[in-house]
Amino acid sequence: MSQYVGAADQSPSIAGSESLAIATAQRDVAARLERIPLTRTHLKARIIVGFATFFDGFDALAIALVLPVLSVAWQLTPAQTGMLISGAYVGQVLGALFFPWAAERFGRLASTSYSAGLFGLASLLCAFSWNLPTLLVARSIQGCGLGGEVPVAATYINEIARAPTRGRFFLLYETAFAFGYLGAASVGLWLVPSWGWQSIFVIGALPAVVAAVMRRLLPESPRWLASKGRVAEADAIVGRIEREAETKLGHALPAPDLSRLPQIQGKRTRLRELFDAVYRQRTMVVWTLWFCQFFTTQALNTWLPTLYRTQLHLTVQQSLQYSFINYSLGILSAIVAAMLIDRSGRRLWFAFALPAGALPLLILAYVGIANPLVVVALATVSVFCHATCSVSLYVYTPELYPTRMRAFACGAAATVRNIAASISPILVGIVLGGYGISQVFLMLGLVPLIAAAVVASYGTETKGRVLEEISP
Repeated sequence: MSQYVGAADQSPSIAGSESLAIATAQRDVAARLERIPLTRTHLKARIIVGFATFFDGFDALAIALVLPVLSVAWQLTPAQTGMLISGAYVGQVLGALFFPWAAERFGRLASTSYSAGLFGLASLLCAFSWNLPTLLVARSIQGCGLGGEVPVAATYINEIARAPTRGRFFLLYETAFAFGYLGAASVGLWLVPSWGWQSIFVIGALPAVVAAVMRRLLPESPRWLASKGRVAEADAIVGRIEREAETKLGHALPAPDLSRLPQIQGKRTRLRELFDAVYRQRTMVVWTLWFCQFFTTQALNTWLPTLYRTQLHLTVQQSLQYSFINYSLGILSAIVAAMLIDRSGRRLWFAFALPAGALPLLILAYVGIANPLVVVALATVSVFCHATCSVSLYVYTPELYPTRMRAFACGAAATVRNIAASISPILVGIVLGGYGISQVFLMLGLVPLIAAAVVASYGTETKGRVLEEISP
């Protein structure tokens, strides 16, 4: 079958018999995967891909930790600071389009490894930058890799997980991103004052090593292989995981249950399908979530250390220490979400957590920043609530689309995220310089309320449902 499907990929449409064969293979692979408990392969995938995602978080936060030094050393204005923060997100817009497209065509692992390698090598370029323009260029290149790794890795992890515990399995993997934030904050707290801002970018180059070995240690997504007609490869991978599970359990696995799986449509990926009748509402809801959530989250994550330094007039050491508190709770938020989201459901979680994260910012807009401890406490509560939504979006978005377009859809959503993340730091700089810190907190507190209203009214619940059941 794999011989003639390769030719079908090059033609305008897939012939009826070939399409039926692919759809049948996808249904069979999904049913077999859904009955396999947690195995060594699942854990290995979560660890290795998680290691790349760890440095995704590490490199994403690195710029926030060096800005308290660079803003003084290079005499940056608030607008220039916002531009430097947003520089990576210009590259992420491109990466979030290209690498998910590559993932649909060449595989999840190939795309993930190349994107991880790119942002690792670009981190070295950041370390050797000597002024604002050179660092902007290096950050843009780094952003291209960062923007591609996140949605493709999320797609891969979702496709190997079982429906009943998919939220927990994925979010425990996604804690790697939060650990990356914490790792960057920890290293920055120690390295930046003693060894200079370049040191944190040197450490951020390690993903290049991970990328070199990732494809040799992990199997490709069986769901993707089946969708491309590479049935023998998919069968071999699933068979190997089945044998691992049977060895672990000490008995044979039950027969695959096809009753929950509808007939799968053997279509090719089309951009406009994001806006077809089945997916139009899902796309608009999830794009609103990504935009509003990361508009506020990215502004907080990247600006807080600088605000502590320039608005509260704390030392560099104090600014990094307070930031460390904020980022430390990101791990706890991911674990809390992992433990509860399969019980509460995705829709309910967003509807409550988004307003909970907005409220502390609205309070700060009202009371001001006279008391640094109040600012830190309320900012920490907001960061915690929003972090639960950020990680949950990475499990929710892949669930809403079928295998034939899952990576591409995640990349499109990540593009919306990157646009928001590019805009918000610049707007913070403009609003801060023209209207003051209270108006910054007001802006960041109002935006998430829009997403909360949209998902509560129109969101699709995916809790406990097989991927092919949600999106045939």
